[in-house]
Amino acid sequence: MSTMTTMSGNAIYGLLSQGVIVAMIIRFVREACGRKSLAPFGLEMWIPLLLVVAIPIGNISIAAHLRGLWGDPSIVTFALLVLYTVHPAWLPNRPSTITSLLITLLVMIPLYGALIFPIPMMQTDLYSLGWQPRPLLIAIAVILAAYAMLRAIDHRWVNIISIALMAYTMQMMESSNIMDYLVDPGLLIVIALLANDGLLKRLRSDRLQATSPLQQGAST
Repeated sequence: MSTMTTMSGNAIYGLLSQGVIVAMIIRFVREACGRKSLAPFGLEMWIPLLLVVAIPIGNISIAAHLRGLWGDPSIVTFALLVLYTVHPAWLPNRPSTITSLLITLLVMIPLYGALIFPIPMMQTDLYSLGWQPRPLLIAIAVILAAYAMLRAIDHRWVNIISIALMAYTMQMMESSNIMDYLVDPGLLIVIALLANDGLLKRLRSDRLQATSPLQQGAST
């Protein structure tokens, strides 16, 4: 019996997700270097993925080594990486500055605040909600419903979050905490950077608007 057939579904997901991360990095580097012409569905990106999963180093695949280095991505991150690798145009719209800021303040800081700010006041227990997810699921449902009513959310985000929740019901990951299906440090760092970028752009725009009448007055 082959090794792959003896693996659990959790282990298979973990290895494939590491391959997708490598494929995403390769595509990002190619685009940064100006090489954007790719085969349909990013097929050439899947070859490195298969190599990372299949090639062993010391009887352990490269993907397994990477998995031990930074862990498994959340299902939400995995879905975004697959879309980016296969067809970036299928990605959902980037979160707004307000949404990114709210996620940073209400999710990232409560989850990782103790690591960012090692003071007793930042000791929170948001992660423990994931073990008994009913309150969290209610909160997610209310937030998604509110955003849908305001037409302030891309339907693709709803689809991705729904996939993550379905994966949780199937226990696709080794973790049984729903937080690990929805978020991970890498995803939250990117969202925090988006919030910071959006705030800086707004600040620059406000400054330009404030100085523009002065410049017009000086020119006249």
